[in-house]
Amino acid sequence: MTSPRREVDADFAEYVRARQQQLLHAAYLVCGDAELAEDVTESTFAALLLRWGRLRDDDPDTFTRRVLHRAALTRHVRRHGRGAAAAPSGSDRSRGPRLPPELAGLTRRQRAVAVLRRFEGRSEVETAEALAMSVAAVRRQLPSTTGDELSDAAAPVGELDFVDRARTRARSLRRRTRRTRLVSLVGVAAVVAAVAVVPRGEGGSVTPAPAPIPSPSQDRPESSTVWDRAPFELLGTLAQVGPAPGQVAELPRIDDLTRGQLALPDVLSFGPRTVMRDLSDLGGSSAPVRAVLLRHTSDGLRAVLVRPTLSDPFVLLDTVPLVPNVDEAGNETAPLEVKAIADDRRRVLFVQPGRVVVLDAFTAQATTFAVPDRYLTAGGWAPDGRSVLVWSRTRRWRVTPETGTVRDVHRAALSVHPGAYEVQVQPPDEMRVLGFDGQGSGSSTRTGPAALSGVWGSTFASGERFATGGFLGQEAALAANRRRPAGLFQGVYAAAADDSVTPRLLISPESEGVTLGCCEVLGWVYRDQVLVRWHTTDLLSWNTTTGALLRVATLPGAEERPVPGSPAESVAIAP
Repeated sequence: MTSPRREVDADFAEYVRARQQQLLHAAYLVCGDAELAEDVTESTFAALLLRWGRLRDDDPDTFTRRVLHRAALTRHVRRHGRGAAAAPSGSDRSRGPRLPPELAGLTRRQRAVAVLRRFEGRSEVETAEALAMSVAAVRRQLPSTTGDELSDAAAPVGELDFVDRARTRARSLRRRTRRTRLVSLVGVAAVVAAVAVVPRGEGGSVTPAPAPIPSPSQDRPESSTVWDRAPFELLGTLAQVGPAPGQVAELPRIDDLTRGQLALPDVLSFGPRTVMRDLSDLGGSSAPVRAVLLRHTSDGLRAVLVRPTLSDPFVLLDTVPLVPNVDEAGNETAPLEVKAIADDRRRVLFVQPGRVVVLDAFTAQATTFAVPDRYLTAGGWAPDGRSVLVWSRTRRWRVTPETGTVRDVHRAALSVHPGAYEVQVQPPDEMRVLGFDGQGSGSSTRTGPAALSGVWGSTFASGERFATGGFLGQEAALAANRRRPAGLFQGVYAAAADDSVTPRLLISPESEGVTLGCCEVLGWVYRDQVLVRWHTTDLLSWNTTTGALLRVATLPGAEERPVPGSPAESVAIAP
């Protein structure tokens, strides 16, 4: 009878040998150095082995792809940081085959995008997730290199067996982890001893020094990880680490005053069997719309209006069937945008292929406006609430519901936006903050700190303040993880256009692409509190002045095979 340990070893060996050649080739194409590619591939399989018991029946390919490509992008920096000089691609110090000049002339990130899209055949979303980039950044970084050119360039790299090498390296990592745990325990003991002699302040409270946070390599349950909440300076911003998913329950809930301002329930979701009233039956009502969700049906999607002042707050928009939008590359997006609700909390926007639907919730009337663009994927209300801006990858349109006019504004694609501000990032990590007038037309441009490599979701504004989700730039990620070794790669950026406050970053731990866009801004509460969708299912309030975090609500999660009646992931919250 085969022992469980031998069965695990055999499964791991089979997995590695089935993929090692392709991964080695991918690492080489990104690194441009055969020796470095071997090191990246070996460390990737070692990291997988440490988690094999948990991942082998789940999705080891996604984990392996993410770890390999992240390491291939940054490993030369880490070697240099340990005192070993890194040889540039194609230099005399590189061993083994050299990349062709047309590939060697690209940046590593460009090569990584090309490898994932053209060599491995990954979708834009999969590529963005693996590299912690936005889909827009993937499109910008994709060179003209073909899959055949990549295959030819990788062909000289011979096949190696990484099974034993991964096992040896994993054992070394385990020993290092044990030593790290011992050091962490000693550090915690020292903090406890220090607290014992700290005099109490007013009211008898004690403010202990922050405890050291364990390394993510320890692979400990999230609930047992020490959360260091102390802010730290990061490339001109004040950064703080947010909670891991298992630590969100430690946060206090919002106070009654804020709850009344938001008028949102503790659970902003529903079940497949939740009974809802149809809008066509309800008819006219002046009950404001505080949020909009989507519900799966047998023939597509329907919108669900959240109107808390009604006895039954969930109202199904039964008269407007919705379908996902599809862009030019075949990627799907939801028909509900985060900026779908107008400031009057009465009108709601839905983007559909070749058309825009505007609902007047007070009269229960929906009006459709034809737009000559079947690839529409996004949109929102202009700041003055009089028009709607929608766009595809190559075109932008202004729809004015009052007059019914639809105008092509694609020539101003970079200076038309449904909001007062928009954060953009241009390579290499150059932040621009664009300002817009009431109609959503560009009016100003300013620079920001080089902390992000890309943005995720929409930029929301409150007065002069604005916030957006984003991915840390390479320098910021390296600096953040030196200060807090917790897998810090994504988060939320907040600042003020008048520089009245220090720019802040709220960074998610263990955010190496486990979810694409771990943190999405959904709006503001009052002047300084950002509503953040945190790891899909938690809605948090983040005070951008004090850094305080509060729990607001539970949101719908993502389902691979949703059943009719269940909620979709999309959420829009009224301004």
